[in-house]
Amino acid sequence: MTPNHQFFHQYLQISRLFTKKLNEQLLQYGLFHSQWSIVYFLKTKGPSTLVEIGEYLNVEKPTITRTVQRLNEGGFIQQVPGKDRRVKRIQLTEAGEEVYTSCREAVTEFEYKVMDGISEQEKEEVFQTLTKIYVNLEK
Repeated sequence: MTPNHQFFHQYLQISRLFTKKLNEQLLQYGLFHSQWSIVYFLKTKGPSTLVEIGEYLNVEKPTITRTVQRLNEGGFIQQVPGKDRRVKRIQLTEAGEEVYTSCREAVTEFEYKVMDGISEQEKEEVFQTLTKIYVNLEK
């Protein structure tokens, strides 16, 4: 196996395991990582359209639509009127704000455990490497 093969194989393994373990953390709040990503986006970016969310998460509109429907059914988001009535904007409800706060604490604790024993310099190097890979993927 080449170093590139090893790198991406390990990256995919970590990604799957991270998602699985994150889902275990979020289960108590009735969310999955895909839903948490949208809640996090809406909290940090404010009311947004499905297209904006999909572009940010690099997810197709049908997938975003299904996930948003589940969040709506859970009472975590609501549709809000925008300047253009044809464009649907969504935002967090009070319940969505509350679940964000609870999940943010649990996710932060989980992230600290995952990063245990990794120096700030190592984190910065990995972050820079992943950023470069992301840029290359966008080309």
